[in-house]
Amino acid sequence: MTIRSAAPADARAIAQLHTYSWQTAYRGILRDDFLDGPLLENRRALWATRLADAGRADQIVLVDDHGGKLQGFACAFLDADPEWGSLLDNLHVIPELKGKGLGRQLIAAVADHVAVYGACKRMHLWAYEQNLGARRFYERLGGVVTLIQAEPALDGTQVNAVRYCWSELAALAGHRRC
Repeated sequence: MTIRSAAPADARAIAQLHTYSWQTAYRGILRDDFLDGPLLENRRALWATRLADAGRADQIVLVDDHGGKLQGFACAFLDADPEWGSLLDNLHVIPELKGKGLGRQLIAAVADHVAVYGACKRMHLWAYEQNLGARRFYERLGGVVTLIQAEPALDGTQVNAVRYCWSELAALAGHRRC
């Protein structure tokens, strides 16, 4: 496992993994016609835009590269919220590889980056309330629920989102496994 910063050339692979992860995790949460339709093009546009400026000081995109094959990625925005700190906007691992420590490695690497470069030493993320697997994962890593609110999803539906927060980033680094 090699965690490295993403480059513009990774945009297509990240978009494909992002799409596959959503199709697996969000089935029954988001509409099937969205997951099986425009989602891939939506993710391609998102990652082409995000990685076109890979040198942004407030954005970190890390990939787990195993022999040239992308197995997972994380994207965070430093100091996105004055109270809750940096936003972990994306954390996705190939669904068949979940439970092998890749997500823990990625979130720990993001936490390390936030601890060094973030003005606020806190991190938060949003998860769909119905995404129980992800929620259990964040809770095992010490994430604390601070808010549940309804919000519009990309497929046009309304979903409940749960905000998790970590005030002790060092605790996340303790979840590294080799």
